[in-house]
Amino acid sequence: EAPETSPLSAATGGADSPEVKKKKKKVKEEGEASPDAVKKKKKATADGEKAEKGTKKKKVKSQGLGEKGLMEAVAVQDEGAITVKEEPEKKEEVPVEDGPTDEELAKAAAMKKEKEAAREALKEAVAKPELSRLEQAIEKAQKAELEAKELAAAEKALSVERLKQDARGKLRDAEDSGNVDKLKAAMEEAMTAGLDASELKHVKDLLDAAESKEKVEAALRAAVQERNVHDLKFAIPQAKESGIDAKLISEAEEVLRLEEPKMKAREQLQEASTHVSKAALQAAIQAAKDAGLEASEFAKAEALLKKEEQKEKLMKEVNAALADSQQVDMKSIDALREMKDKLQTALKAALEAGVPEADLVPIDQRRKKLHNAVEDLKGSIRVFCRVRPLSKKETGQGDTSICEAVDQMTVKVKDEQFLFDAVFTPGTQDEVFEDCRDLVQSAADGYNVTMFAYGQTGAGKTFTMYGTKGNEGTAPRTIQEIFKVTQQGSDRFEYTVVGSMLELYCNAVVDLLSKGNPSQSKAKLNIRQEKNGNVAVEGLTEEECKNADELTNLLERGNEQRTVAATAMNSESSRSHLILIIKIISVNKETKEVLKGKMLMCDLAGSERLKRSEVTDHQQTEAIAINKSLTALGDVIEALTKGGKGVVPYRNHKLTLLMQDSLGGTAKTLMFVNCSPASSNLDETFMSLKYAQRAKKITNTAAVKK
Repeated sequence: EAPETSPLSAATGGADSPEVKKKKKKVKEEGEASPDAVKKKKKATADGEKAEKGTKKKKVKSQGLGEKGLMEAVAVQDEGAITVKEEPEKKEEVPVEDGPTDEELAKAAAMKKEKEAAREALKEAVAKPELSRLEQAIEKAQKAELEAKELAAAEKALSVERLKQDARGKLRDAEDSGNVDKLKAAMEEAMTAGLDASELKHVKDLLDAAESKEKVEAALRAAVQERNVHDLKFAIPQAKESGIDAKLISEAEEVLRLEEPKMKAREQLQEASTHVSKAALQAAIQAAKDAGLEASEFAKAEALLKKEEQKEKLMKEVNAALADSQQVDMKSIDALREMKDKLQTALKAALEAGVPEADLVPIDQRRKKLHNAVEDLKGSIRVFCRVRPLSKKETGQGDTSICEAVDQMTVKVKDEQFLFDAVFTPGTQDEVFEDCRDLVQSAADGYNVTMFAYGQTGAGKTFTMYGTKGNEGTAPRTIQEIFKVTQQGSDRFEYTVVGSMLELYCNAVVDLLSKGNPSQSKAKLNIRQEKNGNVAVEGLTEEECKNADELTNLLERGNEQRTVAATAMNSESSRSHLILIIKIISVNKETKEVLKGKMLMCDLAGSERLKRSEVTDHQQTEAIAINKSLTALGDVIEALTKGGKGVVPYRNHKLTLLMQDSLGGTAKTLMFVNCSPASSNLDETFMSLKYAQRAKKITNTAAVKK
């Protein structure tokens, strides 16, 4: 039985030490004479190898190799020299703690802001205790999840105010009843509840007045003069018991008959003006008129009613415009522009009238859809702007936000405004994908589609394109949508979906599906442009995917091989441009017509200033390569916006060669410009937004590929 090859021997290409060779030779000579002896010798050999391996590892470590488990090395002593054989493919994974995602940071920032507002509301409510204010402040604090101890003071104040409010109600009822004993009892309860002496003075005066006929008459006359409904209701029964002049009592009763409806009308007006609705305002105004109130007393309610009627009218116009937009010719630029302007006018008027934005979401979404349809027909690149929230690090170092969303298509930085096809600050992953979902259908219909994210390092490009587990970005959602679309069309078409993934690292094209696999071909990848304008990569690994799970697995395998590193600006900075290519080939079952669509999804590495990212050595080389490629991309964008004058420098860099059919080519292209809102990144944010504005002027010629 031949001795087994040890892992150490395999790692060193079979080069055993003289000791190990001698033991192996002896075992071989014994042959099959003694199986037990052979087994023992094999064990001795293995033990020797194990001991030798430990010794050699020590020697290697003493030479400064293998400190972080980045290679498996073997040192063999030969005449005092140390030789080392490396196995570069075997790497020990260095655990990197995941930092908070942009979405988590946004939620944390919103929660922090909500808690601060809740604390301030509690503070104000306790300082000036009033029942409704305290109730609202406590409810707000509970929603913000403040700790119980922070609510304690407000809850105590609320308990006191509720007792006082109950006492006030009983005093009012006692006054209206005209019963002295009942009023006295209510007075005692009010004092126990802690009502201020100023609130009780009036009640005390009423009780004092009830003790003598003269005081009863004086109180009645005062109530008539002041036309105070509650005082009249108390004084009239006391006057009757005391035998006051019947004429005075009749006069008081007439005043009460006139004033009580007015008091109720005023209360109704107050309620309707606080909780505004058309029906409540109409009822309150009519009650005020019936009670004979002066017009000035219900003028405010009439103004509110007029505003509500205007809102109702404008909402009808909005809904009518929305219904009309469903019939618009989606292939006519003029018709689309006219309808978009109509929706814009209706939307603007409704907003100015105070219609809640939540009621206007459908028309705003339709307006954006028509706008994008116009841009598609023109061949323009769509540009979406996404601004991430401030990070904890940025707020900690005193950064403030410089970005403000003016509306859903405009972002303001300092005093300058930038108009794009959509603006998200930061928006949810669902909202972002919803606005680019229709591009998946275009790819299934045979068009080339490109989505790429541009911006400085740490601006949220990778989060937008790929997201995180449970909060997936555009690429994973696109994969799900592709198989949803192909399933829906499966009765008419036979679909084939093929995926590939590459990175452009330091100007080298790397096949991520074969990276790290020694059995895969190491042939050089070449970028070329086909006769139909398509960009192809020769030698790139392509895998057919039967379902969304297989394509998602391909995406995850490629992502694992991407080159990343920590910098001062980003704990997991992308050091390469990552590109996912999905080909969708459809064959019409009846006509046999073949359409070839393609989706190219590119997460560009971010530009960075070396001084701020604090990278050194090899990472500095990476950063220089990244900046050089993005400069080449900027040159292409600049050339294309000049109306085709001169040569477009696609060949200046492999990145621009890869994106040749996406910029000024044959693809329907969507660009995400990702921005940091931090004041310390003002220059980078301005540069990114201006690049995106220039890209918006580029015209592509989208065509179906067969």
